[in-house]
Amino acid sequence: MLPNWQVQELIQLVRQRYPDWKDFAHPDFMADEISYKQATIAKAQNWLSQDALDQLLAEGNHDTFLERLNKLAQDNNLLWRSVPSSGDTAVLNHPDLDKPAFCTQLRNLLYGDRPTPDRLQTFSDYLSASDLPNKWPLPTYFLFICHPQTEMLVKPRTARWFLKFIQPDDESHPPIPQTKLLITLKPSASSYALILQQTNLLYEALRDHGARDMVDVQSLIWVCEQISKHQTGRLSDKGQIELGVPESLTTSPIRYAPAMETAVLHDPTPDYQPRTEPYSLEQCASDTGLPQDDLNRWLRAIERKGQAILFGPPGTGKTFLAQKLAQHLTQGQDGFWEMVQFHPAYAYEDFVQGIRPFTDDDGNLHYSLVPGRFLEFCQRASQHDGICVLVIDEINRANLAAVFGELMLLLEYRDASIPLASGGSFHIPANVRIIGTMNTADRSIALVDHALRRRFAFIHLPPNYDVLRHFHASTGYDAEPLIRLLQRLNRQIADPHYFVGITFFLEQNLAKQLPDIWQLEIEPYLEEYFFDQSDQITTFRWAKIAKQLIP
Repeated sequence: MLPNWQVQELIQLVRQRYPDWKDFAHPDFMADEISYKQATIAKAQNWLSQDALDQLLAEGNHDTFLERLNKLAQDNNLLWRSVPSSGDTAVLNHPDLDKPAFCTQLRNLLYGDRPTPDRLQTFSDYLSASDLPNKWPLPTYFLFICHPQTEMLVKPRTARWFLKFIQPDDESHPPIPQTKLLITLKPSASSYALILQQTNLLYEALRDHGARDMVDVQSLIWVCEQISKHQTGRLSDKGQIELGVPESLTTSPIRYAPAMETAVLHDPTPDYQPRTEPYSLEQCASDTGLPQDDLNRWLRAIERKGQAILFGPPGTGKTFLAQKLAQHLTQGQDGFWEMVQFHPAYAYEDFVQGIRPFTDDDGNLHYSLVPGRFLEFCQRASQHDGICVLVIDEINRANLAAVFGELMLLLEYRDASIPLASGGSFHIPANVRIIGTMNTADRSIALVDHALRRRFAFIHLPPNYDVLRHFHASTGYDAEPLIRLLQRLNRQIADPHYFVGITFFLEQNLAKQLPDIWQLEIEPYLEEYFFDQSDQITTFRWAKIAKQLIP
């Protein structure tokens, strides 16, 4: 059974579109998401029943078989058909299609004796061996409309979204491998079995809300994915905050005992120690390759708000810039800067304060209220006169509303003081600044916290090709062909949150390193982005572009 908080998160997403949604009988939800699918299913029960297909095969009437498939594929908008030659239904009209073999294979997919994942694998293997278009939506669509009680339509992006929601792809969840490996490029038994397992868990959890079949489950997942995409991927630049899953809830009561201060387990000494030597804006501009005017504007934003987030696609130098800005802000004065990296398991107890266990000399277990990383940072900052900067790398990987807790008020009202949940009061010293970094291509699917978002200044870092020119001005590598290629590639990607950045190519001996960089880093990234559009990356394979980049 899925945790209740996950079910509630999904329901809250649905209510963004249907505010009074209580169950699957909701009239507007039924009209928008259910009714047309049920109409198609009713036709499929007649046209694609086992008896009907067996009779067509016995008669050798393969044209009627394919005609029915085409009509049902066009009966709704579940399959992408805008470009017939590369869409979800491309195989149905492929010039090399062996009609008798295909119809037989599809009949066995729908009504074979083995478990469905195995039948799907066989069908996929047949398409691959026959050099036919082989994508997830078509076979799972026909499984879905013929067996709505048990089978699931698989749209790779939506399925990946759902699996990330159920099991975020980070090291804190070892039972399931990285999400990018969960949905194979072509239909496979292992991926489909996993999808069925997780959607069936959701089905059981939604029975209290009137879930009747997998049509209801698929419809809810689709709506949630669309709402989440609009709240994260479709927001304006300043709206790109990703929140993770809630921290785990303690299931057993904690017993408190007096603590021996010397035995408390504290965080290790920070990696980044105070930097008091001068570090001018001119030097910062030289090191980053960015214009001083831009740096000045960003520094003013940090000073005005007290905290900012550097956000952009992978490889735009967000972490490097955050460190350099922190170094400049603390330069030549009685201040310091530190760095912490957030992750989905990072919690309020780690950042603000929480109960931690320790054992005394007699081996007895005790619990003590221990300040978290931010409280310790602020305590140290209050003893300094200069600016103190906390750099939070990958800030969007944690559940920010949960991690910051009541500190959200203090982020906006720096002169205020608030009581902490455990007792006592706290304020953020006036000399504290926070700089976060956020990779917009790495989003989770929880709700965006608008109250938190407006408390930060947002600094957008798209790929800056001038930085590439600046870096290679002294290496002897002609960066212009590479820049033109990256510009063309990013136009193909068409989503600024997923653009390929320039830091991949900031290597002194780039001509020698470039083949490995492109084939081992860029191509896998493109394969994941163009997951169900593999033809999009053909012109960007190393074999196609090598002569453009290396004389």
